[in-house]
Amino acid sequence: MKRIYQQHFPSRPVDQVHFLCCHKRLPMRFPSSLIAVCLLWFTASNSIIAAETSYLATAKTAASTIQTDELKTHIEFLASDALEGREAGSQGGQAAGTYIRNFLQKHGIQPGMGEEGYFQEFDGGFRNILGVIPGNDPKLKNEYVVIGAHYDHVGYGKPSNSRGGVGQIHNGADDNASGTAALLEIIEAVSQHKDQLRRSLLFVFWDAEEMGLLGSRHWMNYPSVPLDKVVIYFNLDMVGRLKKQPLTLFGSRSSTGLRSCTVKCNHRESDMKIKFDSAIRPDSDHWPFYQKGIPFLMLHTGKHDDYHRPEDDAFKIDYQGTQKCARLLTQLTFEFAMQSDKPEYREADQDILDGIDQETRITTQDPPRLGVAWNADRFAEGHLMITQVLANSAADEAGLKVGDEIVKIDGRSPIEAPGFAALVRSSPAKIKLQIKRKLQEKLLEVPVELSGKPLKLGIQWQSDETEPTVMVVSNIIKSSPADLAGLKINDRIYEISGQTFESSDEFRELVQKLPLPFKLQVERDGRLQSFEVQSMR
Repeated sequence: MKRIYQQHFPSRPVDQVHFLCCHKRLPMRFPSSLIAVCLLWFTASNSIIAAETSYLATAKTAASTIQTDELKTHIEFLASDALEGREAGSQGGQAAGTYIRNFLQKHGIQPGMGEEGYFQEFDGGFRNILGVIPGNDPKLKNEYVVIGAHYDHVGYGKPSNSRGGVGQIHNGADDNASGTAALLEIIEAVSQHKDQLRRSLLFVFWDAEEMGLLGSRHWMNYPSVPLDKVVIYFNLDMVGRLKKQPLTLFGSRSSTGLRSCTVKCNHRESDMKIKFDSAIRPDSDHWPFYQKGIPFLMLHTGKHDDYHRPEDDAFKIDYQGTQKCARLLTQLTFEFAMQSDKPEYREADQDILDGIDQETRITTQDPPRLGVAWNADRFAEGHLMITQVLANSAADEAGLKVGDEIVKIDGRSPIEAPGFAALVRSSPAKIKLQIKRKLQEKLLEVPVELSGKPLKLGIQWQSDETEPTVMVVSNIIKSSPADLAGLKINDRIYEISGQTFESSDEFRELVQKLPLPFKLQVERDGRLQSFEVQSMR
């Protein structure tokens, strides 16, 4: 029982719990009250296990209900000329707010302002719109996953907020009818499974974002729930122009594990390319949350030529791309509404200045194992002719000479796959070369003791403090097993042959211990892929 307790309640010291039903001094007949306590404990433990493992199927089912035709209906209404660009405080903005409020009522979402209803009014005409789905876990229901999108735009456009076409209706289909529509569909999808949620969900449609994040700043000053109970904030801003570009995701470094969590959700759901941008800018409603020490993730499909122009219209929206974004965020919503762990905030706005996520190569090179150069033209013709022997190298000590042709390495052709360099890098210390030497009719057998150790994988890696259980490839040795398998710099390794690791040392031990061939689970561009590393012997 101690082992089970530690597995599911790691933060509570075992010595503070009395495991009476396992104590060796108990009599053979247990009091009925004690049996009841033990049964209650096991029931509660099993319920937690079930809740944290069964939600994957629920999240998949919920996400699958998000359809492009419903997204299109929302966007075409919100971005219609009738709403005149949804400027905060305008009639069009009020109509958009009423549309959102009616949708929340239709799907049984509780008012986020309690007795005051769905609207949080501020500055004499602006209004945020809030809805809540209460959690069901006795403890975690007091914590909140907050998901938001601003629903206002710039109306007819002013010189201060329009990039062209001042005085014309700026419909803002992408900015941010797309994020608003995605959030509406996420709400509908999640509401169908609200009885299974452990944490509470707070949905917020921000007003006056275009005027300087006024809506989210106002809520921060007058929050509807305690700020210390907000575990994470998800922001949807401009998710309508994905097309063939990667989704940009901000905030993954604002807490440990956010990137890998997103990648795994993406693998289960939409399998989009994702660009993880380390920059944290005060340009959307995530910013007030980050300033208050709350981790966040923001989904964004990028600015474009129609940004803050009248041409940002509904017919230009990539509805399938918006669907993918909404489905991914549905997965993430379930992930953080169900898991027991709470993400811890970290300051991440300086990471990009420190070179995080930039391509880095470690330039230090090990000395050559053999120490020869060869003629590339003759190699292409099927002959490996030595053109240089490095002084004091293994080849020099073995007596190899310029003009020698290497015919075999331990019985294998240096011309055929995996190739000469790969064979040398992977060979054991002692090898035999078959050499054809000028003026000698017979092949020579030359024993060679190679320098260094054989390469099993052939990479250098570094760890990332926000993802300590993921190793980032920082350099790949040419013609190594990793190179031949197709790994690239900045790939992130999650597993080796299905086994995970907790540190760089554990990763090294697994590489050394596991026999080749083995499979690596690797993240590249936000996608999980499998690479098989083959033995070259």
